[in-house]
Amino acid sequence: MTGSGELPEILTAHCPRLDTAIGEALRGHPAYQPIRRAAGPMFGPRGATCARLLGLVLASEPLPAEDLARFRDLGVLAARQAIPLPVLSEVWDLALAAAARSCWSVAPAASFAEMAALTARAARLAGRAREACIQGYAEAPREGGTSRPLRRLLAGTLIDGAPADVIADAAGVRLAPAYLVLVCEAPALTSAAHWQRASERLDARDGVLYSGDLGGLVVLFPAEDPLRAEDAAAEFTAGLAACTRGPVHAATSLLGGLSDIPAALEEASQVLTVVKAIPDAEDRPYRADELLVELAILGQPDIRCRLAAVLSPLDAGTDLRRTLEVLLACNLDRERAARELWIHRRTLHYRLDRIRDLSGIDPSSARGIQLFRAALTSARLTSLERTGGRDAGSDGGGADGGCADGGGAEREGAEGEGGAGGPGEDASFPSPLSA
Repeated sequence: MTGSGELPEILTAHCPRLDTAIGEALRGHPAYQPIRRAAGPMFGPRGATCARLLGLVLASEPLPAEDLARFRDLGVLAARQAIPLPVLSEVWDLALAAAARSCWSVAPAASFAEMAALTARAARLAGRAREACIQGYAEAPREGGTSRPLRRLLAGTLIDGAPADVIADAAGVRLAPAYLVLVCEAPALTSAAHWQRASERLDARDGVLYSGDLGGLVVLFPAEDPLRAEDAAAEFTAGLAACTRGPVHAATSLLGGLSDIPAALEEASQVLTVVKAIPDAEDRPYRADELLVELAILGQPDIRCRLAAVLSPLDAGTDLRRTLEVLLACNLDRERAARELWIHRRTLHYRLDRIRDLSGIDPSSARGIQLFRAALTSARLTSLERTGGRDAGSDGGGADGGCADGGGAEREGAEGEGGAGGPGEDASFPSPLSA
């Protein structure tokens, strides 16, 4: 059994190795050097900081006000260097975990109770320091509720599942009790001007938080009134589609309070994956309960293999998959589909008959078109998985805009009599997002 005072002496002697252990745990982390450059002038050498904090823990003393001020300043500098709060928290957690492992490795077994008490004391001290750091991080971009950095900070914190009350209080922002999570992606060829207009549109909405950009945007709409939040998400998506000329893929989820936001984001992200795969997707947010069959397909690899076999016979014909995609995108309106494909309606009828003959499935029947839709969705999912989730065009599925005005359907030469269609409308830059 260790004598009185033996454990503090052991830990004090261990301090240089404790400093080394923390350095090794953080070495290579992309945010470590920027944080060290910010912290060095305030805290001095890392070894001195380590010894000072260990001394406070061993003496059961709270963090002095001057140290709390240093941690607040560290948060301010981290924010100004655009280090994301989750990354800053990750560095913090790595350092604390390394310190705990190192100290426990030299503590005698007989000092377990004393070491546990010191660990709890260190956790309380670290929690107070972290709170001061977050407060400084929040105050750095403090410009009230319309600050873009603040909205991104709050959104990122909630998405990460971390408590955001300290940040919100420091910035004078009232968090809603619940948020509707919207995830959306706009076309890859959007410009900085498109994003400027979209972000201005979000900034004009009271209480809306957001993170990301048009390549992958997460928006949190206050959901005291869920229907109103859904309307706001739909309005924003429609405006974004009009601004960028679409297609815009979007999904929403609302599961509960603030602590449920990470789960809601996960659900909405799964729905978004399916939305990008269905051939008749519209420029509006989809909910999970609208795509239950497709979500089931997403998690059934055996079913997806069997659905792929449904489409295989169509490779023997010309543009047969594409014909089905556009027909679905045009809501089964054959006249519109023929016009979109730049073919005569009789040519479209011929292709549908050819699809029936090759596959044994009649696309003009309710069962047949549902089966083909599921098969095309499955093929598109596979294509998206190959490309890391980015829209891969019509390879394996997708109407690329379908029947939208000026849509992206691949133009074919006119077939049959009097090929329909004409060049797309002028793609000049559209007006700003409209309500």
